[in-house]
Amino acid sequence: MKKAYADIPEGQIHYRIEGSGEPILLLHASVSSSDEYAKVIPFLSKKYCAIAMDFPGNGNSDPAPHAYTVEEHARTVVSFMDTLGIKKAILVGQHIGAKMAVEIAVKQPQRVSKLILSNIGFYPEPEEGLGTVIDPPNYTGLVEIKADGSHVMEWWRRSSCWGHPLDVVEESFLEKVRAGPRGEEMHWAGEAYDPRPKLPLIKCPTQVISATRDVFSIVQETVHKLIPGSTLTVIENGPIDIDRVWPKEFAEAILGFLNKSS
Repeated sequence: MKKAYADIPEGQIHYRIEGSGEPILLLHASVSSSDEYAKVIPFLSKKYCAIAMDFPGNGNSDPAPHAYTVEEHARTVVSFMDTLGIKKAILVGQHIGAKMAVEIAVKQPQRVSKLILSNIGFYPEPEEGLGTVIDPPNYTGLVEIKADGSHVMEWWRRSSCWGHPLDVVEESFLEKVRAGPRGEEMHWAGEAYDPRPKLPLIKCPTQVISATRDVFSIVQETVHKLIPGSTLTVIENGPIDIDRVWPKEFAEAILGFLNKSS
């Protein structure tokens, strides 16, 4: 697996790449990086050219020169594709990455061949009868840098609240440190973007992945119903951050869908 940088109008974008063939572009969750897909890429790269980028302000990419919004980051993804000469790709997105994938699929459908939306989220109203999305306490609030270093422990608390293995917790913690106080703007951007009005506009073959222990699992059936002709893949007992914690199962779900829709 190679690591490299791409120069786009918004700055330098760090990415990982492996394999050859049709490009499959992996879009990470909030306050994360391409590290999220490091264990997924080897499975996908046996058949595809698997690419995972760090969004601006995340991982080793340059700071974001714009406000953190789904729309702005989606434009960054397209700029990245242009720089690498990718005219069309399979897009895979986890959480806010899935929202960016939806934005591209709707606004620039000619750039997307297939779409995989993993645990894309929204916060349902009580009258919708879907249940309540329960986040950990103060999971997305601003973390201020403090002289006593207590902000570091706060980032660790947030990284460890899901009960993941220690190596996964450490990976997530380091990504929060790299993203800094602006990192939480990505969470806020995700919360501000309701994908539901755009889901019916998706025209390409689409897979909706639901990991049943993800906080957004309760809305995946609704997402599936809103996207014409979509496929719903339920991964029983699948954890939040499934691409990190269960990379083999996650990759197999994607490959199963791609094999059937090819």
